[in-house]
Amino acid sequence: MEKRSIRLSLALVWIFALALLLADGFIWPLSALFLKSMPFFNKADRYFLIGCLYLCNIPGFTLLLSMGKLLKNLDGDRVFVRENVGILRRVSICCFAACLICFAGGFFVYMLFLVSAAAGFMGLIVRIVKNVFQEAIPMRDELDYTV
Repeated sequence: MEKRSIRLSLALVWIFALALLLADGFIWPLSALFLKSMPFFNKADRYFLIGCLYLCNIPGFTLLLSMGKLLKNLDGDRVFVRENVGILRRVSICCFAACLICFAGGFFVYMLFLVSAAAGFMGLIVRIVKNVFQEAIPMRDELDYTV
């Protein structure tokens, strides 16, 4: 049952990656519609929004690829290994990078402050999980050597 859940999660990671790739093609027209519906935004705000969204692709795709690697490790019964700690560290850094990008963009498109807060919170959660994994590795190693 757990393997099915891991494989479903892996499929969802690839679906999100595809959705992010497709969304890139629609950033320009969607940003125009978004800013049209908000009369207090101007054309310069649109360019800051577009810039932030494209910049967030870098940590976004890195995060998705890292999550895919983590899920493959879990599928291969490699759970409490140092590689996974590094992957979780990378995922948290991606979240914090998106947080900073959106925070900077929030001064022009204030709703990006909300995205920034969500990304920062996710980075914190992943960082805590990374610390749990990091502490579990020596415990697992000690258990492996116990006869």
